[in-house]
Amino acid sequence: MPEFTLTALILGMLADLLVPVALAKKYPGYSHLMDTISALGARKSPVRIWENVNLVLVGSLFMVSAIGQAQFFKPHQWSSTLYILGILTFASGCILAGIFPADPQKSLSTKIHGVASGIGFIALSFNPLWAVFMQPLKGVRVLNGFLFVCAVLTFSLFVASENRETGCLKYTGLYQRLNLIILYLCLSLNGIQ
Repeated sequence: MPEFTLTALILGMLADLLVPVALAKKYPGYSHLMDTISALGARKSPVRIWENVNLVLVGSLFMVSAIGQAQFFKPHQWSSTLYILGILTFASGCILAGIFPADPQKSLSTKIHGVASGIGFIALSFNPLWAVFMQPLKGVRVLNGFLFVCAVLTFSLFVASENRETGCLKYTGLYQRLNLIILYLCLSLNGIQ
């Protein structure tokens, strides 16, 4: 993969995982285990501007990475096309989520944020599956298959845990981050092939 593509991918992943850690320190009462990353960008958040700018930046970096990967995975086959579309959809979801922050009230901004980020997460969750069928990634097919199962499991827990306050399903933030780590592990693994 071209160096600028891999650099954009790594910077996007690091920004999405590490910037929220830094911003949470300035948000009293925020919990990485319970609260989603979107809560950092919500209208009531003291760090909303920074997180929303970060989401737009993350999405932009993923767009650059997807364009570079599209060149790398030529000739295109159905699986590589879906793989690139997964990254582009996730990138678009990040950008829209940054432009339209979540709000405790069910505003239009909240609905756009939820739909855009939800579709982005779903699209990216299928990337390990598409990677199983990609010829340039045949050496890591089994690992991609395993990551797909893990991605579906953590995404399901993330969705099931929304608005839960007791039991193991109260850890919405944890499940979201685990899902991201698994998806980013897939992108990294496939990016260095």
